[in-house]
Amino acid sequence: MLLIIGFLFMVLFFVFGSGVLVGMYSGPLFTLLHPWSFIAILVPIIFFLAASKSGKTIGNYFVSSFRKNFTYTITEFEGLSTSIKNTIKFTLATGGFNFIFFLINALSNLGSLNYLGPFLAMSLTSLTYSIAISYFVFFPVQAWAENKINALKNECT
Repeated sequence: MLLIIGFLFMVLFFVFGSGVLVGMYSGPLFTLLHPWSFIAILVPIIFFLAASKSGKTIGNYFVSSFRKNFTYTITEFEGLSTSIKNTIKFTLATGGFNFIFFLINALSNLGSLNYLGPFLAMSLTSLTYSIAISYFVFFPVQAWAENKINALKNECT
């Protein structure tokens, strides 16, 4: 878990650090760092994790991952795997919803071309953020939990 957190901090430092060095509002890097698209994905995920049983399970895993010599049972790994699968589905659904929402906004402003580009960029970057968060943050943890489940099942037989 600490490896995943370290990797995320490294990627965020590289992206935001290079954005500050290049200039946040110039070049193609700004299109990847669209803050409203990120907020439109991150806020629903935080509410989902705070309000659901999946969030409690993931939070318990996160807290216990910092303890030394903490062992999990098969049922705890299965619960973690199911919770992360649900979170991945929710994240992708949020990205799809934001894509459609921002695309509708872009198409409703066809008369004013000043709004067309930003709304199209927000729709595509929100979809990109949801896919990236799902598959670069949650999916490795879910795959790790599945591998641990299989290893524990093989030990028992």
